[in-house]
Amino acid sequence: MPDTTEKKTIPRGPAATAAKNKYRDNNYDRMELAVPKGMKARIKEIAKEQGYSSQNNYVVEAVKEKYQRDTGEELTWQKE
Repeated sequence: MPDTTEKKTIPRGPAATAAKNKYRDNNYDRMELAVPKGMKARIKEIAKEQGYSSQNNYVVEAVKEKYQRDTGEELTWQKE
């Protein structure tokens, strides 16, 4: 059976890029994570195997789980 779902187009161009960057800057903090050579590829494989939508989601969930195991509390934060 052919796929009959309507394809959505992703906005492109300088205005769309500026809008995406503005949203990202207002809603996310960025940080660099240095890992040993080869670990990045392994994390990517694991995230995909376990059904995560991105490596970032996998790492964020891992940090939250680690914090909860260590403290018994859920990791919470406030937007600055």
